[in-house]
This record gives sequence, C-alpha cells and structure tokens, in this order.
Amino acid sequence: MSPSKNTPFFIAVALMAECFIIYASVLVKLTDMSPLNLAFYRIILALPIFWFMAHLKHNIFSIPLKDISLMFVAGVFFAFDLLFFNLALRHTSVANVNLFASLACFILIPIGIIFFKEKIKKSFFFGGFVAIIGVFVLMGGKGALSVATPYGDFMAFLSVLCYSCFLGVIYSLRRKYGTFEIMLFACVGSSIVLLALVLIFEGFEVPKDTKDWGIVVLIALCGQVIGQGFFNYIMGKVNTQTSSFLLLFAPVIAAFMGFLFLGEHLGIYEICGIVIIIFGVYIAKRENY
Repeated sequence: MSPSKNTPFFIAVALMAECFIIYASVLVKLTDMSPLNLAFYRIILALPIFWFMAHLKHNIFSIPLKDISLMFVAGVFFAFDLLFFNLALRHTSVANVNLFASLACFILIPIGIIFFKEKIKKSFFFGGFVAIIGVFVLMGGKGALSVATPYGDFMAFLSVLCYSCFLGVIYSLRRKYGTFEIMLFACVGSSIVLLALVLIFEGFEVPKDTKDWGIVVLIALCGQVIGQGFFNYIMGKVNTQTSSFLLLFAPVIAAFMGFLFLGEHLGIYEICGIVIIIFGVYIAKRENY
C-alpha cells in the first residue's frame, strides 16, 4: 500500500482511537466485575451500534460466507485478547499492559512483509530502534512505583499475541470491506466465545449498581465503538508499518492517562522516554510526508 497524502490525518485519527482504547483500560480498573463478564459486556453492548451502522452502508447478507468466517476468526482472536487484557489489568499497571500492546508492531510488520509484500526503508529500522529505546526509558522510570507482577505481564504478553493476530486479519479484510461490516461480524464471533467462557468459568453477572452500569457502557463506547472502530478504520488507509508504529504511542498515552486519572507518577524518565518515542516515530515515517 503506497503512502497516502492524507496519512497525517489518519495518524491523528489513530492516536485519537488509542486515547479512547486506553481510557477504557483505565475504566476497567475502576470496577470489580470479573474480567470475562466485563469483556462480554464490552462486546455485546457495542453490537447494536455496529449492526445499525453496517446495515445503513451495506447489505451485510451479501458478504460471502468465506469472508464472514474470517471476520468471525478475527472476533475469536479479539475475544481472547480481551480476556487476557482484562486479567492483566487486575495484576499489573495500565502502563505495562499498554507497553506490551505496543509490541504488536513486531508481529504486524512481518505480516505486512510476508503476506502483503510491503517494502521497508532503512529509516524505518533506525526510527524503530530509537522508538524502542524510548519505550524502555519510559517504563524504566516507573521503578519501585510500578504495581506490575510477572503473572500480569504474562497475561499482557498473551493479550498482544491475540491482538496482533486480530489486527492482521482485519488488515486483510479492510481491503475489501468497511469498518462496520467487519466489526459487526467480529463482535458476533467475540460475543459467542466470551459468553461460552463466562458460563463455563465465572457465571453470568449483572452490574450491581448505576456506577457499574455507567462504567460498563463507557468501556463499550470508548474502547469498542470509538476506539477499536476508528483504529480498524485506519487499518484500511495506511500500511502495516505505519499502523504498527502508531502502537508504540500506547505507552505514551497510557503514561499521561495514568497521571491524569489515576495519579500515577510522571517524572523526568517518563518525559524523556515520551520525547524519544515521538522522535523515533518521526524518523521512521518522515520520508512519507
């Protein structure tokens, strides 16, 4: 996929989407609902919106069964991503979870090279190296202030594996279909898997009060409809290299979100790491502008 003259606009959209996704992860820490139930509500509450929008733009029943099956597969990957993601948030920091999410670029880039024959420029490697240094500087500043645990970090690692597979399938589908059709069938696939897991492992829960209902609805709107919806939209507008590098902004956004909403520490190391990441991404993509 060749660079688009509108790439800066799509990057802005992606960063906005990441803000909403990470805000949803902050909200997960504010409720004591079980991880599987929370993931199920996030998907099921978003389904009517995606159905309505998809139905307005496209005859969804004219989509070939083969492609619907691929959308379902994407949904299965996303269901397990949400499972591991929510488990990770209970056992590690928001920043650490999003650090692992940013490492999806190391899976997406090979997917673009192998399956979509994308070419990589030398500046991409150098910029990537600089950005990764920035990520570790950012996280190194947490030190003793971190609430991370090995179990939580392992769950975050499993989450990023599933999320990378989800984005890889979405990227291939976005060449043929719009965001709403893909998200509709992906959410159907996710909801079936999550409902089965809920019934087997946790039992079905209902939010206990207005506060929990409000948090659940916000997670669905911010994390799924706006966040994932817009990020999946840009998957059809930029190549895997650009979308991968945008994921490296996740720890940056998480650091600011943690500072603003959870009172997490933001010191000189974190600020330096943020600057290095932004500089690295600029180096990697400057030839496209």
